[in-house]
Amino acid sequence: MSTKHCIENIPSLKNIKGVSYSPAPSDDKPAPPSKYFDTDFANSCFPKIWDDANGGRGDIKNLAGLGVNFIHLYNWSVPPAPGNTPGSHERSHTTFLNKCGNENVNVFVPISNYFLGEIANGNGATAKTQIAAMVKEVYNGGTKRYGGAAMWGVANEYDLQNAFSAANIATAMEYILEAESSQGIPASELMPITSPVSFGTFGEPLKPGIVKVKELQTAIEANSSLGTTFWNSRFVASVNPFNDGTFIANYIATTFPTAFPDTYFFFSEMGSAIQAGTPSSDEAQQAAYVLDQLNNSNPSGYFLGRCVFQFLDQTAMKTGTEATFGMNKFSGTSTTSPIQPSTYDPGGGDNYTVDVLTKKPLHASVKTVYSK
Repeated sequence: MSTKHCIENIPSLKNIKGVSYSPAPSDDKPAPPSKYFDTDFANSCFPKIWDDANGGRGDIKNLAGLGVNFIHLYNWSVPPAPGNTPGSHERSHTTFLNKCGNENVNVFVPISNYFLGEIANGNGATAKTQIAAMVKEVYNGGTKRYGGAAMWGVANEYDLQNAFSAANIATAMEYILEAESSQGIPASELMPITSPVSFGTFGEPLKPGIVKVKELQTAIEANSSLGTTFWNSRFVASVNPFNDGTFIANYIATTFPTAFPDTYFFFSEMGSAIQAGTPSSDEAQQAAYVLDQLNNSNPSGYFLGRCVFQFLDQTAMKTGTEATFGMNKFSGTSTTSPIQPSTYDPGGGDNYTVDVLTKKPLHASVKTVYSK
């Protein structure tokens, strides 16, 4: 690689011990209640979920205690200007980033599929302004990365969507670069940028993920604001495997580096649902399957590591096997806390549930590998 990659700015990203983090109150629903309006709970409105202060559940401290040093988020609502009270349907994430930084947990900051849909639908000017607000927040209005901010994630599994394209993803990346330039962010503070793809094969049965990463490369190199320099210096590939450990080990050692020599990559999702008739038909088998994945996916060379999918069974928002991936599940016991501040729109002062969680056997698998 001839161009220095900005991953050198954050050396801990070369050893990702990650978890996909999608906390949700048990009273959430597939169509979120108006008091929640989306799936972003990693913010100042819901501190009792992720913070340990004032009797909070302490997700971030607990994850750090397992050896987790990276969390893959999926939704990041438009923030207010740093230091301002969130306006209607805005969320402030600076307290969350600060907590993650204090616990040495790197944060994958997501530009969610919603914003890519806006770009595809001709609302790029609005999306550009919103992405600029996210960039400003991640640097807390200054020129240094704030708290645990460590990586941009643009969209998730665009290859399984019909709403936007690889070119739209390149456009969103262009907006990030423009915002960084406008704010005067120095090269030493720039973060890597990724866009996770599924493990779909798209005509290459032995090469999952490869076709769509190549599509991203083509779109990035065709964008005049990005080009080959961006691919070499900012982009990190990420794919979402759910195969067994032997397959994963070969993918890391041979499949991906053969297609993309000298390209950093990681697994942004890796795990197993609980499903009858599969190697993970119960919680114990799930834990053994993922332990095998973990033991066969240690960082080496350009492979940075992996994120276990995921922190919590998504029984509030999904049904069937899609809801069973978690390393924790709702215990049935909870307390409540008011959405902050009381004047917030929507839902300020309304209660959200803070559920006590039960550890599944998968929790021990994660601890076994990540605490080494």
